Amino acid sequence: MKKKKWIKKVVILCVVIIIIELIAMLIMKIVRERNIDHFDNLNDVILVDDGYVGVGESDFDNSKFVSKKYYQHTDTITKAKERILANQAKIAKYDKDMNTVWESTIDNKYDSTFYSVIKVDDGYLAVGSYVEEYQQIDANTRNAILVKYDLNGKILWYKDYSVLSDTEFYKIIDDGNDNYVIIGQSIYENMEMGTHTTGGGIIVRYDKDGNLLAHNNYGGNKSGSFNDIIKVDDGYIVCGKDAVNYGIVIKFKKDFDREESDRELISKKIMWNRTYSNTDEKGFTGIVLNNNTLYTIGAVNVSKDKDKDDKPIYKYDAGIVLYNTTGKYLGKYSLEEDVHHRFNSVIQSEEELILTGINDVDNKKEKNGSMIVKYNLSDNKFSDKKIKDNYYISKITKLNNKLLIIGNSDNNCGLLGCEYKSIIEEYK
Repeated sequence: MKKKKWIKKVVILCVVIIIIELIAMLIMKIVRERNIDHFDNLNDVILVDDGYVGVGESDFDNSKFVSKKYYQHTDTITKAKERILANQAKIAKYDKDMNTVWESTIDNKYDSTFYSVIKVDDGYLAVGSYVEEYQQIDANTRNAILVKYDLNGKILWYKDYSVLSDTEFYKIIDDGNDNYVIIGQSIYENMEMGTHTTGGGIIVRYDKDGNLLAHNNYGGNKSGSFNDIIKVDDGYIVCGKDAVNYGIVIKFKKDFDREESDRELISKKIMWNRTYSNTDEKGFTGIVLNNNTLYTIGAVNVSKDKDKDDKPIYKYDAGIVLYNTTGKYLGKYSLEEDVHHRFNSVIQSEEELILTGINDVDNKKEKNGSMIVKYNLSDNKFSDKKIKDNYYISKITKLNNKLLIIGNSDNNCGLLGCEYKSIIEEYK
């Protein structure tokens, strides 16, 4: 009898130990999964009849519409296996009060993102990039993607695009006649060598059914990129970068297609090109046209100092470089403060430009954040600089006579990590 009681106690103790271990494992799992930064960000937003549609990327940690996605990855240095929470391309509809109506993504195993979106008659076109194959994770390369959604966020079709190893689409605009022009980059992966002639910054045209109609390029196949585009009567003006410290502004003809046999790229399809050798590694990040003047933005060198080898010592400030519509350089204007900051978005509002940017690229301050700055077009002066701590503003846009800033905010940080939440806020 005593033996049975003893055995019973041992069994109970074992069960208790197992339960405690299971609870501990559950707690560790919860802590491990919560002890990471959760990310939700918007890169673009457009106005629709009953609200807004935005695109970006998200891990969908708190989404009611899209499930979280994990994938396995082996660390190249430690060889340890990691369970990665994917950041997935996001398209979402919001009502007029910014409440989420629906969210959607694309069907792939790894990370993806959207940078730009436009409305079409029967839905939306979103562009961005995604990791298609496992080896692209360590190579840090992607494929560009164009996706068509219906009005409820269901995928109707998608098109993959790749010239060189690392390709992304950054912006899409309506070209008229049910055609669409997209810009981005297609470059070699790190340490890859070659003599390819159609990489760098890329510009392509698709029809409404996703058929590729035209393509062209400019810039180095290791670093070239087109970051912004405006349509003009006789073509397109794009800005971006060619190589490190080289911003570029290019004017393409309306019919910019480079046929496979076309080797005289510049003389045939480009009306003019300008290189500015004093930007930081991002080149020119945005462009606005006002009264026959092009305002290109980014970070510009404001130092004239040189080292002992007579090489420039760069010091960057957020700035604007001006050209006329024939490509003539008209000058530059910068904030000239003792910090490396950069403009990344610009919009014209009446007689001034409103610019957003990163306040401290080098992270030298305790509190980083985004800045919003006004620039008077009549006297070329900056004013009314505002800092939004713990914000990343990816874009400022004007919709329905409202100025909106979009991006993400990390105000909700704690011991278990930060939660970066997407924002759509009115700027007043």
